[in-house]
Formats: sequence, C-alpha cells, structure tokens
Amino acid sequence: MKRSSKSDSRPSKSKSTSKPASAAKSTRRGKPALQSATSPAASKSGGKKKAAATKPTKLRIIGGDMRGRTIVYHGEEFTRPMKDNIRENVFNILLKAIKGAKCIDLFAGTGAMAFESLSRGASSAVIVEQNRMAVRYIRETAETLDVSGKLKIVTADTFRVASQLVGPPKDETPWVLFLCPPYIFWHERLEELNAIIRAAQVNAPPGSVLMVETEKTFDQDLLPPGDWDRRTYGGTTLGFIEPAQVCGMNL
Repeated sequence: MKRSSKSDSRPSKSKSTSKPASAAKSTRRGKPALQSATSPAASKSGGKKKAAATKPTKLRIIGGDMRGRTIVYHGEEFTRPMKDNIRENVFNILLKAIKGAKCIDLFAGTGAMAFESLSRGASSAVIVEQNRMAVRYIRETAETLDVSGKLKIVTADTFRVASQLVGPPKDETPWVLFLCPPYIFWHERLEELNAIIRAAQVNAPPGSVLMVETEKTFDQDLLPPGDWDRRTYGGTTLGFIEPAQVCGMNL
C-alpha cells in the first residue's frame, strides 16, 4: 500500500462543521444533529411543528460482484453513512488486501463497509452495531443480497466486545478492520479507541490492514504510533496502517 501523508488534491466542497466535544451531539460519524427551526406560524401559536416521518434510504454498492445493488437503511439522523466517493477511495486504496480477508467493522451503522467488502471478495464479515433498528435493516439487506452465510452481526456496545473481536486470532486469515465511530468519540473516548488500535496492531494476522475515519480537524498524531498512510477528502481524514511484522510475527 502506497505511503503518503499528503491530503487529496481535490478541492474540498464543504468545510468541517465539527463542534467542541462539550457542545456536539453524538451521532453516527460524529456530525452534530441538525436543529429543526420552528416555523413562524408555530412560534405564534406556541406549538411545535411535528417532525416528518423518516423514510428508509437507499445506498448503492460501488464495486465488485454486487456492484449497483442497494443497501437500505432507516435514514435516521443518528446514522451518517460514509459518502460514496470516500467509500470508493477506501476500496481503491485497499485493492487486493480485501480479497480473501475477514472484514471487521466495529461501528457498522448501515453495514455498507461490510457489504462492499463482501462484494469485492472478502471471505467473511463481522460487524458490530448497537442500535436494533439499524441491525434489522442490516439483516434485511444481507438476506436480499444473499450473503447472510458470510456475515456475523454482533448487536452490542463496541467497547464491550472489541477485545474479543481483535484478540488473538483463531487462524491466519488477514483482517481488514474498519474503525469509523461517531467523530465525538475521538474526543470523549480516545483512550478506549486507541486501546482497540493497539490490540489490532498486536494481534492482526500478517497481511492485515486497519483503517480509521476521523474528521479533518482531529489530530491523528494522537493515535498510536506507526507507519500511517493518511488521506483527506473534504472534512474527512482516513488513516491506514498495516501491523508491523518481524520474522513473520506481529509486533
């Protein structure tokens, strides 16, 4: 995997809207929840405008055997899927690393990273998602795509189960590990996230790759040291790292 610390050369279309940890609401990918303004009519009457019901939203699988097929999710504000162009760049960077690997997505949301991995040749996928509504849609998508047999869904708090999922492996199948939590966690739970990264660095089989997603304004130098390959797209920064090897064993 090519090493580069330079940001993507394309101009950013939008500026980061991150807020200090004390002010931001925790949502998927860490973006602050949108504040719905009360209409003038409602203000005069003293009433509140009733929020419109959220409709399920469709994403598309970008590449691989299932290219063009859809992933349906609930569309609620607390889940913010990675943008299509960023997801495409992720898998262009991973290239052959994904083929035959075990995908582990510790903050699954829509399950898109796992489904994209399976589409591109991952042998299996394990995803962790705490929200039961999100899990229901993930299961429905897995059945529609006929990949339920390759997908293990863990409905749990990631911080409670991560030590088991990134502990000493049962075999030498390489991992492609995605760590894309709500951005606010990089401020409020940094030490816990870093503990997950360090465990992956120690235990991941040869050929594994770990990817983290943060907002552009977060200082990725606060992550555990290593030969990180960092790429920035708009307000998002991705960090990739391959666990170091010495005589065929991980450090």
